[in-house]
Amino acid sequence: MAKILLITSGLTGILHAGFELMSRLEAAGHRLTYACPRERRTEVEAQGFVYEQLPEVLIQPIDRTPDFSQRWQRILYRLTHIRQRRKDALTDLKIDDFIKILQRLQPDLILIDVELHEYIISSISNDYKVILLSQWFTMWEAEGVPTLQSDIIPNENNHAEIRRLWQQTQDSRRKMIWRQKIRNLFADRGSALEMYAHRAGFPMQELLRYQWPAPFGYRTLPVLSMTAWELEFPHTPRPNLHYIGPMVFAQRKDTKTTVQTQKRLQDIFEEKKQKGQLLIYCSFTTMRESDHIFAEKIIAAVTTRPDWILIMGHGGIRGDKSLKKIPQNIYIFDWIPQLYVLQHADCSINHGGIHTINECVHFRVPMLVYSGQKSDQNGCAARVAYHQVGIMADKNKDDVSMIRRNIETVLSNPIFKKNLTTVHEKYIAQKQNKTLEKLIENFVQTEQK
Repeated sequence: MAKILLITSGLTGILHAGFELMSRLEAAGHRLTYACPRERRTEVEAQGFVYEQLPEVLIQPIDRTPDFSQRWQRILYRLTHIRQRRKDALTDLKIDDFIKILQRLQPDLILIDVELHEYIISSISNDYKVILLSQWFTMWEAEGVPTLQSDIIPNENNHAEIRRLWQQTQDSRRKMIWRQKIRNLFADRGSALEMYAHRAGFPMQELLRYQWPAPFGYRTLPVLSMTAWELEFPHTPRPNLHYIGPMVFAQRKDTKTTVQTQKRLQDIFEEKKQKGQLLIYCSFTTMRESDHIFAEKIIAAVTTRPDWILIMGHGGIRGDKSLKKIPQNIYIFDWIPQLYVLQHADCSINHGGIHTINECVHFRVPMLVYSGQKSDQNGCAARVAYHQVGIMADKNKDDVSMIRRNIETVLSNPIFKKNLTTVHEKYIAQKQNKTLEKLIENFVQTEQK
């Protein structure tokens, strides 16, 4: 069996998805190490997995320009130190530190988060076998499939509009990337990565520029998408892209939930059962002012329905002071163990995050998606609506009465639960058929020949 190094960014969603990957591949007999550039030792080791700390990944290289009193002095310094600044940008990638870790661990295979370009490029350039990990639906242009940042739902009449959208998106990203390069005199992270790739002998034709997420993607490298093909828009997938289904580690040990929170939730679930109430779980908890206002609309929508219960994170409102009195059917927490609550939920109100959607698939919870309009959230919301496993709505337009009607529809219309059950059954079948394990085994065997 193979010695596998699993590398993710350490951001919460993909961190947790990685737990399920680890669990399945270890059960198949492989030896795994979980590695992150963010400090995640406590969370990973709490699940019983081996952990390796990686060098920090910087969003942009460190700006070492002296703190001159005059702006022109800063500009002059940058112009006269271009070569040194580019050299420093390469140093900030910390490639040598990463390669030392690889030489010590000697993995047979590395699974790497598709955003961690310094690790991808250096691993391949040093002849390690690599598979990319994606937490998203397809990022590659395909006929009839909108960009992930769009909430357009494809149909037979809007393919031309979708093609224009792709062109506009690529043009916009091209301008953004070149502005960044010029502003930093080619000492930005993207330029440093390209410079390192050239020097390391990485096949530059593999890099796919001006797509999301920046600075580039990859044309042909094998990719495992931790999403359900059954929730994807119909299309012919990019070669070497494999949909392995949602990675939900249901036995995840939550290191943040207190005993008091656990007891309070148990009491709520028992009351729900006794009174025959329906439970709405709202994970829409970002902290922008507009989101605070929207969260309070959700509370107002549920308040008038004593047959409903709402569980919401504290981040979704402006503190208890924003409510003169919390209604009896509203429960607000500082921290919510999402997997535990979803097991009891009848409806999920969420912002379109892919990992929450995957967890709703796992527990068959219909969704009311008010996109947070970040990253891939619009695209996820559109797919939920297209496959009728929930509703895509607009937080900027819906008032309290519309939110209430949307919740009623999700709770009462059987089509959402029916379709979600179909997706869930295929997801479970894929897990039972060991699709992930077979892909890894085939890849290892092929590369060994």
